[in-house]
Amino acid sequence: MTFAKPLARLCPVFKAILLLTKGIIRDQTMRRKMMFWVMLAAIVMFAAGWAFITDQWIRQNPWFTMGYYLVCAWLLLAAMLLALMDILVLRAIHRAARRKIEREILKKDTEPEE
Repeated sequence: MTFAKPLARLCPVFKAILLLTKGIIRDQTMRRKMMFWVMLAAIVMFAAGWAFITDQWIRQNPWFTMGYYLVCAWLLLAAMLLALMDILVLRAIHRAARRKIEREILKKDTEPEE
C-alpha cells in the first residue's frame, strides 16, 4: 500500500501533462509556436555543443556528451513530429473544404432550372 500513495500524488501531474499536450496538439497557432521554440532550442544546443564541447572534454565525459546530443536529437524529433502533425491536419482541412465545395457545385448542377 505504500507504493500506491506516491502514484496517487503523481496522477494529477500526469493528467495535467496530458491535458497540456492535447491542447498544444489541437491548437494550430500553439503547435506552430511550439515547433518554433523546440527547433530553436535544438539548433542552439547543437551549435553550443559544436562550439564549446572539445575533444578532451568528450574523452573525459563520454556519457554526458552522449546524453547531451541525445537530448538534442530528441528535440529535433519532437519538432519533426509536430511538423508532420501540422501537415496531416492541414491536409485533412483541405480535403474537407474541397469536398464541401464539390457538394455545393453538384447541388447547384442538379437543381432544376426554372
